[in-house]
Amino acid sequence: EAGIRDAQESRGLGDVYKRQGINAEYGAQKTVYFLVQTRSFMDRPPNRRKPKKHTIILVQFTRALNTRTYFEYESVSQAMSGVCKLYEEKLQLMNPGRNVKHDIKDLFAYLDGLGDLGALVYEEKKQAYVPCDRQWVKQRVEKHLIDTGQFLP
Repeated sequence: EAGIRDAQESRGLGDVYKRQGINAEYGAQKTVYFLVQTRSFMDRPPNRRKPKKHTIILVQFTRALNTRTYFEYESVSQAMSGVCKLYEEKLQLMNPGRNVKHDIKDLFAYLDGLGDLGALVYEEKKQAYVPCDRQWVKQRVEKHLIDTGQFLP
């Protein structure tokens, strides 16, 4: 049945997320409900000529369910860049007009402080989206920062 996942497939992210514009309080400017269906929930598969893996980041900013949203990216790398940008935008909101220094520990503390965080990554061989947890996102963010030269281990 559309929009419902098997209990074995559930990763605790919930089945309904909503896409919303983000303002200072992470309130909704526009809201569209989005049902997570891991078997085949996209009308169009990723471009077959490129080995990029369409990635959806699922985030709940606080414990409040109305702060759930998602962000779509054409690749895992773009998604990890987007996760970093979420943190940088939060820093800008908290420190307007100031240049704030931060490191990967600060980024990880922010990610750990989110109400929930996960990803769905399209696997062409399975013709399905594979759910990934917060720890996976953190590992991929670190790899992305190393690969792009923004962080040295």
